[in-house]
Amino acid sequence: MANKRSTNTAQSASLVWTEDMDRILINAFIHEQSIGNCPNGTFLTQAYDNIVKELQEAFPEKSVDKDKVKKRIKYLKKGFGACYDIFKNATSGFAWSPHTKMWDAEPGAWATFIQSYPQAKEWMNKPVPHYESLKQLYGKDRANGDGAETPAEMRQQLSQQMGVAESEIIADIDRMATQNGATRETDDGHINSSPEANKKHKIYKEEVQEKLLKGIECVSDAITKSTDALVKAHTAKLSMPAKEIYQHVNDLGLDPLDKKLAYRFLTENANMLEMVLGYPFEERKEFLMNVLPRY
Repeated sequence: MANKRSTNTAQSASLVWTEDMDRILINAFIHEQSIGNCPNGTFLTQAYDNIVKELQEAFPEKSVDKDKVKKRIKYLKKGFGACYDIFKNATSGFAWSPHTKMWDAEPGAWATFIQSYPQAKEWMNKPVPHYESLKQLYGKDRANGDGAETPAEMRQQLSQQMGVAESEIIADIDRMATQNGATRETDDGHINSSPEANKKHKIYKEEVQEKLLKGIECVSDAITKSTDALVKAHTAKLSMPAKEIYQHVNDLGLDPLDKKLAYRFLTENANMLEMVLGYPFEERKEFLMNVLPRY
């Protein structure tokens, strides 16, 4: 009985992913992305819950949980990114084959391409399963320069987005690590270079970089949405022709300068036009003159 419990524990601690499991995993992420469970490039908890449930139902004999799903998709994303960043520069002579799951090209095309991108040689005989599906899931981020995976890529992206040197990013992250207890410095002022201390320090710094990137992306997205909303509110138009708006203004008997200002103001501000027209005609001129800005 004890041996059986030990075996079960070992199985739950490790999970061997098959190509079929990867296929279902990637397609599940694509589905969650398509139904809006990935705002700002971050999958929601609900998305992971749905994906875990789908995998558990498809492979009841496997011990699948959220942590293993996260680790696996991160591993697949990293491999895809390394390959995509090379072959996005490839000429039309290259194509990924769904049959061999490898990049296919004539020998001459390979030789020319490898001269410019030596790292491409690795992929001449190396399969890249599910490449097109991963491209659907992550290709847009890679094309936009988002979706950084390695610490170096994260620092480079942070540097570009914050407009500061990478050395400053590294120094700031080290300071945050120290302030939050993830430091390698001992009580006597020496640096603890043990594997445990180094690992803790490295993990914390990577977490900080990821959070900084997500924070910048969220702020940027919020600014973009707010700006779009303001622009739409400012430029919104009622379904009323400009000539009709002019006639309403002309009927108020304004002097020539005020007439021009009022016409311009009301054609550019649909909400204010609606308010002005909502006033009784005999009070409309006074109301308009009170809200009319002087350009």
